[in-house]
Parts: sequence; structure tokens; C-alpha cells
Amino acid sequence: MRIAVIAMDTRGGIQPYAALALSLSEAGHAVRLLAPEDFVARLAPYGISVVAMSGAAEATARSAAGVAEMGRVQRARLMREHTSTMMLEPAREILVACADVDLITGGVGGMVAGLPIAEKLGIPFLESHLHPLGPATAAFPGVLLPHVPAWTGPAGTRISHKLTAMTLRTPFAPATRAVRTKVLGLPARPDPRRDPRHGMPSVYGYSRHVVPAAPEWGPERHVTGYWTLPAPAGWQPPAALRSFLDAGDPPVCIGFGSMAGTDPDGLTDLVVAAVRHAGVRAVLLSGWGGLREATAETDDVIVLPEAPHDWLLPRCAAVVHHGGAGTTGAGFTAGIPQIVVPFGADQPFWGRRVAALGVGPAPIPRRRLSTAALAVALREATGDAAMRRRAADLGARVRAEPGPREAAAVIGDAAVRLG
Repeated sequence: MRIAVIAMDTRGGIQPYAALALSLSEAGHAVRLLAPEDFVARLAPYGISVVAMSGAAEATARSAAGVAEMGRVQRARLMREHTSTMMLEPAREILVACADVDLITGGVGGMVAGLPIAEKLGIPFLESHLHPLGPATAAFPGVLLPHVPAWTGPAGTRISHKLTAMTLRTPFAPATRAVRTKVLGLPARPDPRRDPRHGMPSVYGYSRHVVPAAPEWGPERHVTGYWTLPAPAGWQPPAALRSFLDAGDPPVCIGFGSMAGTDPDGLTDLVVAAVRHAGVRAVLLSGWGGLREATAETDDVIVLPEAPHDWLLPRCAAVVHHGGAGTTGAGFTAGIPQIVVPFGADQPFWGRRVAALGVGPAPIPRRRLSTAALAVALREATGDAAMRRRAADLGARVRAEPGPREAAAVIGDAAVRLG
């Protein structure tokens, strides 16, 4: 079957879909991955057919430095204004790229244009999410509202899912209407009777050992395990990194991914001071501007732009990160304690899951991050033997899950039934 996988996101939200596309291709399907143009070269070593969409994800993230530190309302307003004007050209490109496919799949970002395009083309859309998004349940709180007061009970937990769904729809609504009316010539509001998701299963790229099964979801929502994209074949670590790892105890890995802040120098100084107060060694990953990109190398700290998580994290004692779904999944898979510093969006949810599972300290919100708080968390994550055992045990169970292979099988079966 001919399948299009839409991955319009940051790196942590694109690599899992690349892993999914790779598994679909290995299962014999003709797959094309639709991703921002700056990911084409990055994904070339995997042999995936990648269609470049207008816009560079990294450049966009760097130009929006400080968005992660905005309040929820301010961030939602900016997202609404950005997507309503910036989605039109990618939507036209997605329409062309999907003209001959049998099925489209994607998550929240892919649904903005993917759903109306599937409706226009008369083909199905299969939801593939990195987060537990679905019908309301009392098994766990909504992704965007993890702080449900205990006194609200199961009813409050279910309401948090409905509010999460509304919060996700609202910022993208202008962009979806613009795509429907200006690109596709469809009515501004979709007709529920023509929903291209009807009869389709859904797949989820996270572990059931991390978020419990929701009994209300039924058999057509498949939680498969994390969709991990391995390091490219032949990848070798920089000599400086290899030497650093060999020179002492396993370090902690610290990086904030695509969270480009307003003061990377100040954040780097805070992190380095915490590392030294805790008496640990550290590999800093500067990412897309969250940390300073050039720091004098010392015996206890090394700075790199990036490194494959599946290679680096198993060689570390713990990981400090922003709590994005992809990075949190990499930490669970590696089987090491995690310290989550959430900036916003879904990140507090994953930070609370880490703490609830006993594989990391309580999350430290970015606005409350200090040298002292991070040093305390580092000492706990690296010095608590019971926490390390729990993380290792969870990692073994997570690694045993089929992940993208099972998701590819579910998608393939659905596509073949339609064919």
C-alpha cells in the first residue's frame, strides 16, 4: 500500500515518525515521510523516502527563542497566529505529495492539514500519536492538564481529557479553516459524516508500562511502545566524547532539545554550577539553543551539539531534559533515572509520570530551576540505588515492546482491509 506519514514538528516529534516510516517500508509498503526541509539530509542515511515541506524546523525554533518561557495564553495566541499564516504553503505541498497514496497517518501536527486533505482526496486518515490522546478516561489525566486536584475524583480526571482536547483544537482552528477554504475549496467546518478517520484504528508511540491502559479506549487503540529511531548505520561518536566517557564514572546527560530560551548563557552557567555542586560529570547537549553551544572543555563537563540518545543515554548515570515525549521515551528506554525540567505543553505530564513511577525526582518547572534545586535532584538521581534499579527494570520492559513494528502492522492491516 502507498502510505504517507506526516511529521511536522521538532526533532523529538519527527524522529519517532521516521522510525514508524522505516518499519512500514520494511513491511513492504511504499512509504513517503513528509517532514520539514532541514530534515531531508538528516534522514537520508536511513533510506526513507522523504518529501521536503516548506520551512526549517530548527531555524523556526531558534527564531522563536523564549516561546517556551511564555505563559500558556501568550503561547497559544502566538501559535494560533503563526499556524494560520504559515500552514498554507505546506498544505499545498502535502496535497500534491498525497495525491496518489492510499492512506495518510500523523499526529496532532499532521492532522491540521492531513485530515482535511484526506477528506478532499477521499482516503482514510489514521491517527498516530506520541501522547495518550483519546476518549476521556479516569485511568490517567489529560496530557495538558496533569495537575488534577484529588478531590475531583474520576470525574475530574475525565474532564481533564475533554479540556485537553479543546486546548489542542483551539490554536489550530484558524489554520485548519484556512487550509480547508483557501487551499482545498472545502466548507470551513467539516461534515462529521465525511470524517476520514471513521473505521480506522489508532496507534500510540509510548509504553503501556509508562501510561496505563485506558479501558474506555477499546481494542482499536493500540499502545505499541516507543518508536525509536536508531543511530544511523556506521555512526561513530566524536573522539572527544569517547575519551570523556572513558575518563571517569558515567556522566549525567543534560539537554533541553528544541527549547531555545532567552538566556542560554545563564542557563548553561546554572547547569554547570549544579553539576559541580552535586559532584558529578556531565555531557551537555546544546540542542537548538537552550544551552550555550561553545563552552571550554573541562575534566567534568563536555559540550556537544547533539548525540544519538540510543547510543549515549545507556552510557550515562542519569539524564536531565525538558520532558518532551521523545526524550522522555529515550530515558525510559535507556533505563536510567530522569530529571525533568518542564517548560510547558505536554512536558509537565511526562515529568509527573517519571516521578510517579519512581524513576526520577519530582519535576522542577523551568521557572523554579536553580543551581541548588538541580544539584539536589542530581544527587538523588545518581545516588539513590532503589531509583536506579526501578529505572533499569522499567527500561528492560520498555525495550521488550515491539514499538514501530507493531504500529506498522496495525497500519498495514488497516490499509490492506481498505484496499
